[in-house]
Amino acid sequence: MQIKFAIRALSAAAVLLLILSACDRATPTVDPLVFTQTAAARATSDAESLAVRLTAGAKLNQQATATEIPTVTPTRTASPVPTLTPTIFLSPTPTATPLPSPTVTDTPSPWSCVLVEQSPRDGSTVKINTDVNVRWTIKNVGPATWDAKYVDLLQVGGDKIAEESRLDLPKTVKPGEQVEVKVVLQFEDRTGLYRTDWALTVQDTAITFCPLFVDLWLSN
Repeated sequence: MQIKFAIRALSAAAVLLLILSACDRATPTVDPLVFTQTAAARATSDAESLAVRLTAGAKLNQQATATEIPTVTPTRTASPVPTLTPTIFLSPTPTATPLPSPTVTDTPSPWSCVLVEQSPRDGSTVKINTDVNVRWTIKNVGPATWDAKYVDLLQVGGDKIAEESRLDLPKTVKPGEQVEVKVVLQFEDRTGLYRTDWALTVQDTAITFCPLFVDLWLSN
């Protein structure tokens, strides 16, 4: 215990001596003018140093800043559309073979007639179950004579209702003369329109001329 107390006492004495020694040191005297000049010089030096640093920093920033390369958008040039010229393939036009021109003959047929009178007239009405005598008066207007031995009245079409389909001419007819030819028609019980077609024909030849016909209505 005595040793600890002695150590503590020595420590306290040492601290006290240090305090007294610090108080005895003389405070240095500083000339105000020198201090002011020194402070101004330091301020100027600091300002110059700051300017140098700012200038250097600016240069560094300029160097560090990448030069901007303007982006150039390429202009798209439209490719010209090729003009297509259509190729037309022409098929050869067939040449029509001309038909032979018919030979025109101005010579009139020697077998000609005109109708002068007819009874009954076309469109007349007749009763069923009756016989009807149809008469045509015709005139020879051609240069040929109608010989009764060779010229006949022939049915060439229509309803088959005549008693006879071929009849002789009642007489020979010279040019300019007239003749009456007749047929007998026998009607059945079917009502409606009937028609028969006739013509003069030259026997043993293909000559047929002077067409005649009659159409009649059959009613109850």
